[in-house]
Amino acid sequence: MMGKKIMLATAVMAMTAQPVMAFGAESFTDLAGFDWAKPAIEQMAAQEILSGVGNQKYAPAANVTVAEFASMAMRAYGGKDAVITLADEQGNLEEIEKKNGEYWGNTTICAAQKFGLTYRFGTDKVRWSKPANRSEMAAIVMTIAEQMGNETFEIKRGIESNIGDHDPYVINHFEDLDYILKAYSNGILCGTNNEGDFAPDAYAKRAEAAAIMQRLVDPSKRIHVVVKHVPVLTSPLPDGSNVGVSGRVYPKEGDIGPNGKPITRDPITGVLGFGNGQKGGIYLGLKSPMSGVVLEVGDTAPDSYDNMGGDYVEKNGYIFWEPEWTMIEKTAREKLNREHPANSTPVGTQADIRGNIVAKGSLDAWFEVKRPADFQNWQSIYN
Repeated sequence: MMGKKIMLATAVMAMTAQPVMAFGAESFTDLAGFDWAKPAIEQMAAQEILSGVGNQKYAPAANVTVAEFASMAMRAYGGKDAVITLADEQGNLEEIEKKNGEYWGNTTICAAQKFGLTYRFGTDKVRWSKPANRSEMAAIVMTIAEQMGNETFEIKRGIESNIGDHDPYVINHFEDLDYILKAYSNGILCGTNNEGDFAPDAYAKRAEAAAIMQRLVDPSKRIHVVVKHVPVLTSPLPDGSNVGVSGRVYPKEGDIGPNGKPITRDPITGVLGFGNGQKGGIYLGLKSPMSGVVLEVGDTAPDSYDNMGGDYVEKNGYIFWEPEWTMIEKTAREKLNREHPANSTPVGTQADIRGNIVAKGSLDAWFEVKRPADFQNWQSIYN
């Protein structure tokens, strides 16, 4: 079966103009003007992590696509055959090929299921062929790095002060915020100018992708990041996720929650009030100290709360701020994709908000394996 897949992938790639998956330390002839990236490009080619596009060309100024970047990241950790091996483990390459036809990235899409990336990008080749923006790149590279590698990537306290466009641009990328802060903190994907702007919506070039891969495999090449301003935290710790630009603190660790219990921060998701019995929500009924406005479910934080934005959403009795829901459900999905891949789990299987399998019909059920079309996946019952 493995041999069949390798032959099929080779045939598909031979019919695709770009990229040409020819590995090796060939001397690329189109790197003029990219002296800063040349060592990374040549080193990563030598290590068979990336390849040229044919005729001794690397195309450093071309936008890197989602499929290309994900392929590079998988090979950075698993070697040149990682994508094929991972796709073989997933076992549904033929389904994806049937959907997409002849496309070199089908194997990458199949392998990406291992990391839950198809929840984000689907399985259609059109999406995977599009350029990856820097926010998406952070999500892809940090997801794969944390699941395939042995490193623990921490977010440096106060790193937000280094990011010139953190507010309002980066902070609005709720789904990727954790990944962006990790990539920035660890010198893997940092600022684009002297102000430290991350530029989350900007597309990245293949030259930049090579530099990112080099930083992954060689920590000595990572950018040394010194936090400009490390906030002094008092005890109990303030909620770093829900603090307005003025610094006004709302619920914090140690406060007494709606059910009379002390509010704590969940050690897995980092969400304040989650996992400690505060099911009713720690923000509901909170009154603005300036306007007297009371926050209710569905409210958007008003100006007197520093224009934080985001609604306070109720799901099965739990009430959290929208960005926190993103963190909660992302963590559960990552666990399910890691321990119970949807394509190898029976349709109808259910799991709770923590990503643990529960009996079908359980009041704690939060996710369910469904097959709406030709591809089954974990879906939230409450979205």
